[in-house]
Amino acid sequence: MLRPHLKTFLAVCETGSFNKAAALLYITPSAVLQQIQTLEAELNVTLFIRRKKGVTLTPEGEYLLQKGKTLNQLNDEIHRDIQLAGSADRTIYIGTSIMEKCRLLYDLWVLFSANETNCEIQMLNIDAWHRIPERTDLIESVHGNVDWVKNWEFYEICKVPFAFAVANNHPLAGKKVITCEDLKDETVLTINEGSSEEILDIIRYLKQAGITIICHNGPEVNPLWESGFRKDVLLVPLCWKDILINAVTIPFEKEFLLPYGIFYRPEPNAAVQRFLDFIFVTYGEGNSSGIVPVLD
Repeated sequence: MLRPHLKTFLAVCETGSFNKAAALLYITPSAVLQQIQTLEAELNVTLFIRRKKGVTLTPEGEYLLQKGKTLNQLNDEIHRDIQLAGSADRTIYIGTSIMEKCRLLYDLWVLFSANETNCEIQMLNIDAWHRIPERTDLIESVHGNVDWVKNWEFYEICKVPFAFAVANNHPLAGKKVITCEDLKDETVLTINEGSSEEILDIIRYLKQAGITIICHNGPEVNPLWESGFRKDVLLVPLCWKDILINAVTIPFEKEFLLPYGIFYRPEPNAAVQRFLDFIFVTYGEGNSSGIVPVLD
């Protein structure tokens, strides 16, 4: 957007030489000289003092350098903002972490983008303290009613059962189903006790059965990472079986279910809304391909 004459002037200032500025700009030294002469003629000033070892700025040149840097920075900002404005209605930002994996969103995106070629996705990292980047539009996760979900809308796709994770060498690791009797002499770890009615229900049930429960409140996820290296039993949604290291995840004998789906901002942009509409139709009426992504 800046006139090439000013960009050439800034390049000469940066390199201290017409020849070096020409190399930087991929033009000839004569073209550099011509643009500087044109600029000097328009401003009716001398910008450079030519010397054998290069050039130095005149007072007028120093002033133009100061203002030119500001203009160049403003030019870059305008260029960046225009690009962002142009992509605002076609870019979808998906937040992911160890617990918020794209188990369904990726397949949904493949189906959606087959016809919606004017949209793109970018993945953003949600860190271990669950700090969600501001640009995040969608998050796929269980709905445990933890603090971060309170500012989001939620579309439930399915429900996932609770299960118990144990280390590979744990005595219960060979079980196909975990019963209350199996847990009598065990300590069960939970995350965010009381954050949802579904979690409260299963914890009440386990406590009434005489099972020892220890709760890890807050966003820390160390119990997940450590579950494969300790003797305790970890209460988890069954869908987390793909993130637990050195552990076996076993269903519970009694079915307690936790909502699973897509979290989205209350006022999504046009691209996000089109994707959400596709998801709603896919799980509401069925898509035209007859392919509806489901959890394993």
